[in-house]
Amino acid sequence: MSNGIDEPTVEDVAVLLRARTQDDNDQELGTFTADTHPTDAEVEQMISVAEGLILGAVGDLTDLDCGDSELVRNSAQNLWILLTAMLVELSYFPEQVKDNRSPYDQFKDLFDMLVPYVTAAVQACQAGDEIPTPLPGDSGGLSPANAAWSFMTDRGGLVGWQTKW
Repeated sequence: MSNGIDEPTVEDVAVLLRARTQDDNDQELGTFTADTHPTDAEVEQMISVAEGLILGAVGDLTDLDCGDSELVRNSAQNLWILLTAMLVELSYFPEQVKDNRSPYDQFKDLFDMLVPYVTAAVQACQAGDEIPTPLPGDSGGLSPANAAWSFMTDRGGLVGWQTKW
């Protein structure tokens, strides 16, 4: 445990990068091993690199004393896993990141959106307050109205919009 957060495992990172867990025979293993690229040892190195960055952002969570302290610790661990997956993509598949053939951009958008909420939750928990909940329509982009999958509004010109089937 590092500063109150359980260190992610290679299996935790593999959950986000399942397609990267193929061996030399193109068999998806579901986790990183000595036979995958990157290997389990290389992913463990990325976990270590991400550790300092995450702990620098959220601080020491060892003595959190609020009702949601486990939720806050789990959220910080999930940021650590997400950052590790991003570092794996940047380090081992940079050409795919550059050509938009990698989940890196989606991971980064999610990471950038979640960091302010996790750090605010840590600060609130340390102060003994309730952790904040994103509200609909807030500027963080977590509301359904801001989601990329929201249905578009017809402002004229949508082909087939008024078609009666």
